[in-house]
Amino acid sequence: MSETDAASIRANDWAAFRELSQLMNHWTLEAWPPGRRSGFYWYLTFDDADLATSVKHCQDHLGAEGLDPVPLDGLHLTMLGIGDTDRLPTVHVEEIVERSRAALRDFGAFEIVIGPLGGSRSAIRFSVTPWDRLIALHRILRDSAREVTADRALRPTIDFRPHLGIGYCNTDRPASTVIDRVRELRALPPVTVSVGCVKLVELWPEEGRYCWRDHAVVALAPDPRVR
Repeated sequence: MSETDAASIRANDWAAFRELSQLMNHWTLEAWPPGRRSGFYWYLTFDDADLATSVKHCQDHLGAEGLDPVPLDGLHLTMLGIGDTDRLPTVHVEEIVERSRAALRDFGAFEIVIGPLGGSRSAIRFSVTPWDRLIALHRILRDSAREVTADRALRPTIDFRPHLGIGYCNTDRPASTVIDRVRELRALPPVTVSVGCVKLVELWPEEGRYCWRDHAVVALAPDPRVR
């Protein structure tokens, strides 16, 4: 599939969602292994008023029954998980950050378009386009991590499917009613947002949501204030 053809990406996302017959409880489907406290993930986060307005409109329309909404201050695009916090030595984490920072020094800020609304078997989420810069970013982050922890399993870039979730299913249920509600929201105009940095966060699940704290922020373009 094209990495740049927005219509193709969006059509593929929608076709995959509307063919589902059953939605599943995200917190069961994506349950963390026993004893896992938290993990390190590369995230893109968003503080955009137009995006927040669009997300809130969709969440209100969908309703709270069977869905845990993503807080507006918690909107994120997951790039890559690199390991559990209690298994990844601090020195390795810092080396991964510095290798990523060096590799991304001239990567450059870019824009992505978020929308229309779709979903997966356990979440409601926006399509994100285009994919080319996101895939390039994923590959650099993955390569930088593998240079430090070559034996650690990292998600292959070929399996990366960018999206932005707005709600997680908290029960198993038939998909048809939810798909119909999402269909009613697909006419909302997409929102263009800027991506100027990527964050390494320490992530953990709480009741009905994911929480995180920033560990490191890597800029994708030189700071124009620095001469």
